[in-house]
Amino acid sequence: MENIDFELYKVFYYVAKNKNLSKAANDLFISQPAVSQALKKLEEELGIKLFYRTKTGMNLTEDGEVLFNYLKKPIECLNNGKRHLINEKDNKDMTIRIGSGTTLIKYSLMPVLKIFKEEFPNVKFEIIQGITSNLIDMLDKDLLDMVLLSINPGNKDDKRVLVIEEAQDVFCYRTSAYNFKNKTFTMEELNDLPLLLQSEVSTSRKFLDELASKKHVILKSKYDIASYALVLDFLKEGLGVGFVNYNHVKDDIENGNLSIIKTDFKIPTRKIGLCINKKIIDDPIIKKFTVYIKK
Repeated sequence: MENIDFELYKVFYYVAKNKNLSKAANDLFISQPAVSQALKKLEEELGIKLFYRTKTGMNLTEDGEVLFNYLKKPIECLNNGKRHLINEKDNKDMTIRIGSGTTLIKYSLMPVLKIFKEEFPNVKFEIIQGITSNLIDMLDKDLLDMVLLSINPGNKDDKRVLVIEEAQDVFCYRTSAYNFKNKTFTMEELNDLPLLLQSEVSTSRKFLDELASKKHVILKSKYDIASYALVLDFLKEGLGVGFVNYNHVKDDIENGNLSIIKTDFKIPTRKIGLCINKKIIDDPIIKKFTVYIKK
């Protein structure tokens, strides 16, 4: 049987992945000259050219592409297997870095963390609050393991996201403060109400503004509120009509403290989902966490 030096192929894989000798050397914890020597030896053994240099880095030749495609899956499986064994050995001791907005952290993430930590007490969580676009950029740079986000209909990130919840938004008000039960509002007539809306940078506000623009209406808020939690506080104090997630006010609506505004248009549901770093998506702990958060 032909002897195969797996380390040479491992070096090739990391250079192809990073398109850079120094980055591959850092990943492999070896020197850059050692990386270059390994590539040269592999090319000599195979009798083919695997890379060509450009200003942007190391690019694969056609033969290199073929080899990389064969190696990619087994090496990633080995890496995942190693990670799994280490986690099991350390009694599932790992850190999961999650990015999200304040609203989803409070209403969608915190309840799950409390339950998950009971079964996996050694799993640590690093929670980063921020704007979705910035968090996705951090995810792409491997600075986060997953991002919990709200997906507006037609969002380009739809295909990347594991959907965990369907969210229905409603306009509602404190029942004792107003009486709109016998009125059905058009989008334009909503401007006659003391609207409580988040600031324009929020995902929720962008979703509402896009919905209103289809009716050729620009909604005007009585208060521009940066925090969704404050929208709920203002709403429950009777200071106006809030645009909120039904699940977050369900109990108050059922006990009569809040009432829903009727509209002559339908508000589409939105999705809440997880965008997971593809490098750790097959990790057993990550898979178990996604099961918990979907429940």
